[in-house]
Amino acid sequence: MKKYRGLLPVAVYAGVLVWLAGLRPLWLDEVLQLVASTQPDVPGVIRWVTYNPGGAPLGYLAQRLVVLTFGLAPLAARAAPALFGWLSAVALFGFARDLNARSTTLVLAAFLLMPLQIRYAVEGRPYSQALFFSLAALWCLWKLAQAPSLRLAALYAALVAAGLYTQPLSAAVQLGALAALGSSGRRKAARLGGIALAIACLSFAPWYVYVRSQWHFGIVASHYSFSMAPKILWMLLREISGGGSLASLALVGAAAFGWRRADSLARRFLLASVISGIACAIAADAMSGYFFAVRQVLFVLPALVLLAAAWLPISRRQWWQPALLAVLLLVSLVKDVNYFRNPGEDWPGAARALLSATSQGACAVVPSPEPNEMYRLFEPGLRGRFCNASDATGPAVVVQNRYTLASSLQETTRVLAAKRFSAVSETDISGIRLLLFLPAGKGMRRSD
Repeated sequence: MKKYRGLLPVAVYAGVLVWLAGLRPLWLDEVLQLVASTQPDVPGVIRWVTYNPGGAPLGYLAQRLVVLTFGLAPLAARAAPALFGWLSAVALFGFARDLNARSTTLVLAAFLLMPLQIRYAVEGRPYSQALFFSLAALWCLWKLAQAPSLRLAALYAALVAAGLYTQPLSAAVQLGALAALGSSGRRKAARLGGIALAIACLSFAPWYVYVRSQWHFGIVASHYSFSMAPKILWMLLREISGGGSLASLALVGAAAFGWRRADSLARRFLLASVISGIACAIAADAMSGYFFAVRQVLFVLPALVLLAAAWLPISRRQWWQPALLAVLLLVSLVKDVNYFRNPGEDWPGAARALLSATSQGACAVVPSPEPNEMYRLFEPGLRGRFCNASDATGPAVVVQNRYTLASSLQETTRVLAAKRFSAVSETDISGIRLLLFLPAGKGMRRSD
């Protein structure tokens, strides 16, 4: 029973994820994914996914299975990510044991409290699912290095392919890990793993060929751009943990101390996966013209955590690594509490308010390029109540949120002003503003 003692925090974590998943309202990116996941049919889902640069369908389809059964509640929308977040904890526990970690409990604590990890474990996006496949594949490759077999190679190929079809950058950590095996004399394992990785990438090629033009169009239309500058490295050091500069520097510092104590193969394997995960993300952004975001390197977290917490010093004189881990755990906990205490956005509430505001003849104006489906998703009764600013003839309710492009809002209000409309009232629902505009000399039509 002692060897399974570390599973206790994993079991507790399952309950914590269920609680946290229903705690905050859905935010914009989750709503947009829900719009895609709830299209009338699977081809409709696929079409929506292609609009998202770097998007892949597996995370959307997993969410679709749940929300079509249980509805649009935050817990249902986040059920699949929460499940895969829990499975990631299980996989990390097994990986840490295979690496002969001195304390699997400490490894798990650092991983489970990591703000970047726990955020995506309870967010209705595909990153938690992709993280699981990436981590499980890395663990499978480690097992392949210990005992090469076709069965493990086939499993490795399947896990990498599943990760690619969830989030393509999830496979980036595998390149460095394979290179580490090859340079360490594990040639049979490296050969089998390399063939399996190639098969997985070939299986993803049809999707890439199908969507690459849409990805490029989405990047250009959204005015994204990439800038290779030293600030990217600072952003990594500041945000890699999701807990701010102090937590991130503590994580990197503890990982550096742990790297010195790991055995030769383990430290090469883990460090190389971190390097390739970061380098491939930056290279992909540079080639596509997309902006760099720390979520793209989420998949290096398990290796960093293992380096930071799996091999602690025995001597009390070597206190730097334990001290850095203590800082990491404390700061992460504070960051997690603050994040989940923040009520966030309330899109269902905004949709209800918009339905009420348009119930007496007003039309709703959503500045481009935002889709009005974000509101119709929660209130189907809004169908038919939307209009363009140029077409408004009576009262108009303009919707503004913190993601609305200033240029789009200015153009909308300019068009309404040219038609002699003026703003008469404003309603705020968790940061989403509803601005009522009336034409000159007219008021709201009374309901019977």
